[in-house]
Amino acid sequence: MRNRRAGILAAVVAAALAAVVACTGPSSRPVAFEPSRPQTAHPVATTRTPQHTAPPPAVRMVRWHGPVEELFVHPLVLEPRLAFTSDTLGVGFQHYFVTALEFQRILDQLWQKGWTLVDIHKAAAGTVRVPAGRRPLILEEDDVNYYRYFQGRGLATRLVLADGQVRAQLPDGRLSDQDVVPMIEAEIAEHPEFSADGAKGVLGLTGYEGFFGEHHPKRAAVQHRLRALVHWLQGRGWTIASHSWGHIDFTTNSLSSIEWDTGQWKAIADPIGLHTDVLIYPFGGRPSDEVVRYLVRAGYTIQQDIDDVPRTVHRDGATILSRRHVDGYAFEVPAQQRAFYDVATVRDPNRPR
Repeated sequence: MRNRRAGILAAVVAAALAAVVACTGPSSRPVAFEPSRPQTAHPVATTRTPQHTAPPPAVRMVRWHGPVEELFVHPLVLEPRLAFTSDTLGVGFQHYFVTALEFQRILDQLWQKGWTLVDIHKAAAGTVRVPAGRRPLILEEDDVNYYRYFQGRGLATRLVLADGQVRAQLPDGRLSDQDVVPMIEAEIAEHPEFSADGAKGVLGLTGYEGFFGEHHPKRAAVQHRLRALVHWLQGRGWTIASHSWGHIDFTTNSLSSIEWDTGQWKAIADPIGLHTDVLIYPFGGRPSDEVVRYLVRAGYTIQQDIDDVPRTVHRDGATILSRRHVDGYAFEVPAQQRAFYDVATVRDPNRPR
């Protein structure tokens, strides 16, 4: 399943990034987004308001000694009729994305089935704690970049920090809470034991179209917004990870290309105060020992691939953790998802059969 999925994902990414221009480094970069529209419209009312109640009683925390499961999604589809079309890109959305409705249902079922979000650094160090009777989970979102190919396909355009909260901006400029960050924040507000020690999730960023939907990261105003957004996220228990600059395959690219790509990502991250020790392999590919050692030297001591089981491997100075994908392909094998959610009851009725 992993090899099949990676191969088709590579084809979909290639189709989505067909418009490329030559660059001076040993790689190529896709055309950048046009400037995002200003944040001027009234917010969209959230469909789910966090329930603020009296402080819960003290919870007994216990050490976890088994493997730690990880799940990841891509940015959420808000309008399935625009995303789930019959062309190549639409089929890609069906295979690799879930809708906001599906994600909310998955969050609810994760809570009901006894899962609690934990910090990836504690998982790597083997120091996870969870409320007694619950199980640890790392929840992640890849490609939190709101790419050019999202335009017109029923997804958000960027993340913004507005009135002290992170929300998603829609193509018409309105703000919405139908996005991974605000939805997880709301789930934890409603169910505090869904988070252990303040952990939220991991957000994986590429860089060829900027970060978080801000597509001109060298502009001073953009850097100011990104710096504030990163500060808010990291201060609230979110981990931000590199997903490479160009979403390159670490199993096929040369070491020199990977070195150049790493430098490009850090050139965006450093000016906004973003420093991370977590890297997510694009396509889930498992690189050579030489590449793993280089990534450790570059500061990435926690690295992540894709598998159907939770694995923790200590290799060449890195801790490598495996993650499961949550998407249309996962929905095809409901038995493998049963510990986390029931495919039949989370499935969006607007998802093609």
